[in-house]
This record gives sequence, structure tokens and C-alpha cells, in this order.
Amino acid sequence: MALTIVLKDFAGPLDLLWHLIKQEKLDIYDIPIAQITGQYLEYLQAMQDNALDVAGDYFVMAASLMALKSRMLLPEPEPEPGTEELVEDPRAELVEQLLNYQVFQEAAGQLRDLEVERSASFAKPASLPPAEVTAPLAPGAVKLIDFQRAVADVVHRVQQQETAVRHIEAEASASIEDTIAAMRGQLQRLGDCDFTNLVDGRTVAAVITSFLALLEMMKTDTVVCTQAGPTEPIHVYLKEVA
Repeated sequence: MALTIVLKDFAGPLDLLWHLIKQEKLDIYDIPIAQITGQYLEYLQAMQDNALDVAGDYFVMAASLMALKSRMLLPEPEPEPGTEELVEDPRAELVEQLLNYQVFQEAAGQLRDLEVERSASFAKPASLPPAEVTAPLAPGAVKLIDFQRAVADVVHRVQQQETAVRHIEAEASASIEDTIAAMRGQLQRLGDCDFTNLVDGRTVAAVITSFLALLEMMKTDTVVCTQAGPTEPIHVYLKEVA
């Protein structure tokens, strides 16, 4: 049966070999090595005749096929009397490679199908409820954006006040637990305190520590923060214990 050569791009020698096996409808578990080797070499020759670049691994596969063909032509040694020695099929390794290649090819095909299916779909963009149906905050409640703006203002002011010359000895920084205790005492003395004054400090690190301490007190329901309006100062109170 004449081999029809159709030049195309292949991903590698196994891809070419798999193409030839499917084209000739050969049994992968019983590959006629002489036939497939001849067709493989014909294909390489056609690629070279058409001035196509042929990677070295194609010739490595060709050499492997010719060596396998030679082994298939050699007579099998006679088993010793009284033994049933199993003779390994020389094609076993090649069959295993092709079967593994088939698995990856099928997986790649499924992924391509999913890609095509996904490209035909359109995801609905995220939608927010209209402003008129958004649940309003409770009177006096403070939004996160207001906390962010307030602490950013304090940090900016501290950065402007920091001196350019710094002492070599490092300042001892208070822990969050110590800062919570100090803030609790301050609120007990004053009754309430402006957020800006409460989280103020000599360094940016001190400001951040104070802010984290305040967040921890809010988490444990120790303090209450209120704000009369979006641009009004934030006030902090100790929560009354029932």
C-alpha cells in the first residue's frame, strides 16, 4: 500500500509516529516495525527534499526504529528444556511511550475543547445594588474609609515633624498590650478622646502601634467610635459595662 505524504508540522518524533500509526490504522500493541520504520524514513526524506528543518530528535527516533527493526529480524533464542522463560517484546518500550503520548494528547484535546467552550461564554460583570437601596449606616457609625483617612492624616503630620537627624540609639517601642493599657487610662481620665489625639505619636511606628491597639479594643468591644458626619472628627469612648 503506497504511503501518501502530507507534510505538516509535528510536535516531535512521537507525534509523527503517532500520526503514521493512526493513518495506517495499525494496532498499537502489535506494530509492524518494518512497515512503520519505512514510512517514517520516507517522511523524513520528504521533509528534507522540501528543505524543511528537521530536528535532531527525529533522527534519533529513526535510529531507534531501525535498531528495533534489526532486533525483530533476529531469531529468538531457544528456551532451555524444562523452562518457560518469557521473552520480552522488543517493542514494549515504544508501545509504552506511545500510550503515554496518547493520554497527553487526549488531555490536551479536552483542554482545547474547554477553551473553545469558554471563549463562547460571556461572564456577567459584578453588579452593585443601586445607591438608593444600599443599607444606610447607623447614626454616628464610622466607615472604614474614614478611619483610613484619619490615620493617614496623622502619619503624614508625624512624617512632616520628624527631624532629619536621627539618634543612633533606637527608641524603645511600646507593645500593643502596653498601648491598650495607656489608651484605656487616657479614656478613663478624659471620658472621650478625639481619634487624632488618641493615636498620635512621635514616630510613624508609634502611630501604627496605637492604631492597631485601637482596632484591637474595637474588636474586643472595649471602645465605641462615633462620627457626626463624613467630614467630622472621630470620637472614641470607653464602652460602658452593664
